[in-house]
Amino acid sequence: MLEVRGVEINYGKVRAVQGVDLDVRQGEIVSLIGLNGAGKSSLLRAIAGLNRVQAGTIRFQGKEVHNLAGPEVARRGIAMVLEGRSTFKGLTVHENLVLGGYMRKSGPEFNADVERITERFPVLKQRLKQLAGTLSGGEQQMLVIARALLTKPALLMLDEPSLGLAPLIVADIFRLIAELNREGMTILLVEQNAHQALKLSHRAYVMETGKIVLEGDKLADDPRVRQAYLGV
Repeated sequence: MLEVRGVEINYGKVRAVQGVDLDVRQGEIVSLIGLNGAGKSSLLRAIAGLNRVQAGTIRFQGKEVHNLAGPEVARRGIAMVLEGRSTFKGLTVHENLVLGGYMRKSGPEFNADVERITERFPVLKQRLKQLAGTLSGGEQQMLVIARALLTKPALLMLDEPSLGLAPLIVADIFRLIAELNREGMTILLVEQNAHQALKLSHRAYVMETGKIVLEGDKLADDPRVRQAYLGV
């Protein structure tokens, strides 16, 4: 579904991503783990059309998408949940959800999707008229995921969805990711909680200083990963 080849991303003279290759097959959860500053978020933002690519290619469902504008990438079927719970804090929960469907026509089908999404997130259904900025961190994270799902993506990308959340909320987030995948959603996950990410994923990549240094479907058993990321 997603094919990244030789991608390089620069910020001025800083090479944030250096010749990265990465694949995501339909129906998979693929995790990208690594320390802060490794280039993980930069890569996701490039896939989503938010960062320019200086070299290499990104293909989604067989078509090149590198350096397309973000809205056009979203129309192709890629949704990204940014790090930091990027809600529109001065708008209500319902208004945030409606903005998730900005590319879709309003009407009965969209309204039914909003209803279906809020059934999945009962805490949001109870707070539809509440300002998003007054929600807890976990509730805001649920809101941005719900908003992304309303674009009806083929690929959902999540950047540090558990960051700064209480352990019980983190467990809820990972249960939700697993549930979405069981229903057929393809997911690319950037996550510092390496233990949970590797447990959840079909395959994973390890990124260090802008490069992919390890990849596979059994990285939790790799002694280098266990020592550096799992504390074992």
